Amino acid sequence: MRNVFFIFSLVIWVAQGVTAQNEPRFYAEASATEVAVGEPIEVSFILENGKNNGRFTPPDWEAAGFILLGSSQSSSISIMNGETSASASYNYTVTPTQEGTLTIPAVSIKNGDGELHTEPISIKALPNADGVSPALPKRSPAQPQSEPKKKFKTIRM
Repeated sequence: MRNVFFIFSLVIWVAQGVTAQNEPRFYAEASATEVAVGEPIEVSFILENGKNNGRFTPPDWEAAGFILLGSSQSSSISIMNGETSASASYNYTVTPTQEGTLTIPAVSIKNGDGELHTEPISIKALPNADGVSPALPKRSPAQPQSEPKKKFKTIRM
């Protein structure tokens, strides 16, 4: 009877340890906290050990004072010594449009039955060294850009 109780206790203890290591976590990070107006920075929203239900909505970059230059997604799964970990990353290249302290707002993601939130990130946008703001793109990447027409020239010999 003692052995059965010991084995049962050991199984419960190990199961609690495994679930504690795989707690879902959602956070944001930026490649820099100070940047000149018009210079790009990378902002990533990372979900670790969570189940993404496909309901991630990025912040409104324009309202936050940024222009979105590009975006990408990546995911990974790792199994090491019997422990599984997974992550999904939503990456954005943005540039500030004005000087001052800009805030990338907190965002949330649906995870299984609940919702996880990031913390806001403050970015200090400094004037350029020249004192002149570079030309910023006027279109949003969400709007399709027309393909340039390709011209071919045939040369016969």
